[in-house]
Amino acid sequence: MPPLDYDLIILGGSLAAREAAIAARMLQARVALVEPDGAEAALRQDWQHQAWIQIGRLIEGRSRLAQMGLSAFSSPPAWAAVRQWAEVIATDLAEETSLSQVAAAGVDVVVGQGEFFRRPHLGVRAGERTLRSRAYLLAPGNRVHPLEAGNFNGNFSGIFSGIFSGIFNATAEMKTLAQTPAEFWHPDHSQLPGRIAVWGEGARAVELAQALHRLGSQVTLLLDLTSNAVSHGGLPGGRLTPASRSRIACLDADLRRLLLASLEADGIAIYPADTLTEVHSHAGTVKLALPDGAQTVDCLLNAGEPVPDWDGLNLEAANIRLDADGLRVYPTLQTFNARIFACTSPSAARQQAQLAVRNAVFLPNRHLRPELLPMVIATQPAIASIGLTEAEARDLALQRWRDSHGTEVVVQTLPFKLNPKAPMQAAPTGFCKLIARRNGRILGIHLAGLDAEEALSTAAIALQEHCRVRSLAQLPVASPSTAEILRQTAIAWQQQRLAQQPRLQDWLETWQEIRRSRSRWTQL
Repeated sequence: MPPLDYDLIILGGSLAAREAAIAARMLQARVALVEPDGAEAALRQDWQHQAWIQIGRLIEGRSRLAQMGLSAFSSPPAWAAVRQWAEVIATDLAEETSLSQVAAAGVDVVVGQGEFFRRPHLGVRAGERTLRSRAYLLAPGNRVHPLEAGNFNGNFSGIFSGIFSGIFNATAEMKTLAQTPAEFWHPDHSQLPGRIAVWGEGARAVELAQALHRLGSQVTLLLDLTSNAVSHGGLPGGRLTPASRSRIACLDADLRRLLLASLEADGIAIYPADTLTEVHSHAGTVKLALPDGAQTVDCLLNAGEPVPDWDGLNLEAANIRLDADGLRVYPTLQTFNARIFACTSPSAARQQAQLAVRNAVFLPNRHLRPELLPMVIATQPAIASIGLTEAEARDLALQRWRDSHGTEVVVQTLPFKLNPKAPMQAAPTGFCKLIARRNGRILGIHLAGLDAEEALSTAAIALQEHCRVRSLAQLPVASPSTAEILRQTAIAWQQQRLAQQPRLQDWLETWQEIRRSRSRWTQL
């Protein structure tokens, strides 16, 4: 067998791939990053998308100033100015993670489409170069599935099935009816459409819907909350997977209700995706048949959750096959070929890549815990979630701890308005929900409110380090701050738990009486 060229070859196209290459090089591994042409532009589009979302949040902050009587809220900013600002920010951020930065870290960068070859030995071919390594990591770019009748539970029968198929699979002109976010932000779109329908099943859809509404569009949200959205990309037996974490259907029920209610309060019309019965074009617009009548929109935006783009990698040569749920991996992120690791969820790719690097460079003994992958939805109120939902925790208690009475899991919810920072900034909407076992072991933390994502890092560390509620209650935090709601909720959880233990209350009362008696004796 000829000598190996590298310790790790990364087939990239994503930001996670570049970060993984630098991380592996820090561990003194010989690393090659193979990245296809066009990846730079795709990464810039991702940054631009995030910039658009933050613009919507800034506009919401101006409206809160008006509520406080401190400033008059003007009309939404000019579309051209918003586009220019987003492009500048995206360019600056893309430069910080450019290939030149990766190469400066000591990584061998190869630009070109990489694909596996089998003989005489497993390797990667990129252009005229052939590369061989001890381990490989798949972290490709992403793509969005085109809308089809199957996205709407097949409620398109007879002649409409053909109409729907023609809309999304026919000519290039017809395909513009269902634009992806990358197509929507294209410079050719000089004006913001006045009426937009957004389809999706996850965080991207609701973020875009609210941001576009704040920019001045009338938005209709077609939200897929069916079980298909949960099981897509999942494992047998309905186990939680990284791919399912970003879907609205996987949110804690209280978070989901508050999120949807907030969007409706903003003026966004929300319909379950499976209630859409007809779609067709008319005079440059798109007509939707919905339960309360037909609606006409200027643009139909496909904001479905992105999936990894495995095309062109020739995975069959590496004995890796895709099925209906995508690419399956073990908890170590190894594929069926033990030398090849893969990032299977774009929303969790950066966390997956870091763990895969450790397993590829050292021993594959670290396991991914999907419940510890954070979920953030950059809306207002912001949604931040990590750990098990209440339904998942109670199901686990019933199956693992035989908790038929529902007493093993203790849940405490505290309104966000009790956090001093929230009313100070005229944003009292939201709550913090703490889920833990009776013994204090934290199972999940879910937040909805102003800057909720800022407190998620603290919550993530608490779960990762198996902290108890008492540790969270003793958390030293600045005040006022968003993280303070974690300590407040933990204290309220302790109070609830104490109220459930009359014997402990009696013991504490007896102990205090003994202390008081001893004090009286010493004073004599």
